[in-house]
Amino acid sequence: MTAFATLTPERFDAPLYDLPLEEWSEQCRDFTVTVAGPERYDGEQPYTYVVRDHTTQRAWIQALTWHMRETESLDAHVIASESHVGLPPADPGYYWNDLRSEAQLGELERAIDQARDLVTRYQAAIARFRTEDGKDIDPEQYGPYDETRADFGEEALDLVRSFAEGSR
Repeated sequence: MTAFATLTPERFDAPLYDLPLEEWSEQCRDFTVTVAGPERYDGEQPYTYVVRDHTTQRAWIQALTWHMRETESLDAHVIASESHVGLPPADPGYYWNDLRSEAQLGELERAIDQARDLVTRYQAAIARFRTEDGKDIDPEQYGPYDETRADFGEEALDLVRSFAEGSR
């Protein structure tokens, strides 16, 4: 069996890991993957993720990619000695982030509920600015209407971010 070398953002010129070439697993497995990113310079501990994938390499890529997106930095690497097949111990003494699809689906469902609530509240808030027939915004109400839109815009942007993060 030959080793598979993985390049990481910290060291593009040479492989950081030599993972054994492993067979594709028909069944997805849970992997615990610990990633150190730029937060380590501030004394923070590395982040531990649980992902589900077919191979160690793909699991590491999944967790590393997630971490780089979250920190908006390429300065990250997997801590091989703290990464393994399976879940963290029952009482690991640290918090871990569940990136398996079931956990993400729950987050997405909560975000959808928040979006529905936001739309309902927005429609109620702008109803007073509509013309009598309810089809258009009264031109005399454009100022307060725009202020209301701006107020809801910030909340909507936060919600869009949560959707974007949930789809990663």
